[in-house]
Amino acid sequence: MRYIFSGVMIMLVFASCESEYTRLVKRELEKEQRLDSILFDLNFGDPRSRFYQRCLELNRQTLVTQGPSNSSVQYIFQDSLFHEEPTPMRLLFYPEFDVEDKLSGMNMEFSYMAWAPWNRELQSDYLQPKVIEMIESWYNGNKFIETEVRGANLKVKVDGNRRVLVYIKDTQTVVVKVQDLLHPQFKHSISSK
Repeated sequence: MRYIFSGVMIMLVFASCESEYTRLVKRELEKEQRLDSILFDLNFGDPRSRFYQRCLELNRQTLVTQGPSNSSVQYIFQDSLFHEEPTPMRLLFYPEFDVEDKLSGMNMEFSYMAWAPWNRELQSDYLQPKVIEMIESWYNGNKFIETEVRGANLKVKVDGNRRVLVYIKDTQTVVVKVQDLLHPQFKHSISSK
């Protein structure tokens, strides 16, 4: 009986060492639910050609334009769901492709169109909670939790295989990274933490 109790105590100690993030990832991956949708009908696993074709279609519909330095896609929109008054916002997004030219992640940068260093209410620390609310409405499921990665506190949301990271880049910009946890390039992040 004493050995059973000791075994249970050891298991409890090891289980308590596991982070909230690790438990969340394990729980979500155990569901074996693939969530490949990213945004604008773009999905994990889409070939590079599909990404550029879709962006061309969106551009022809005047929904997007090329971003600064032609290194991203720019989407300008009015947010009235998460702000008291309609607020012009900018979303820049650019893909991550793997060695097979398949979409494995999406990088996004949110900012206010009227941002200026003297506009305190348009700084990224005010924007981040709004972006989190917006992302939670786009991707139903779990809420964001806070986790530490390499000494930095990040907001993270995991639903099935889809991980969303949110952090402040600078006084203007909030970064969102959408990643496929089942892709080989992210396998290390499943077992660590």
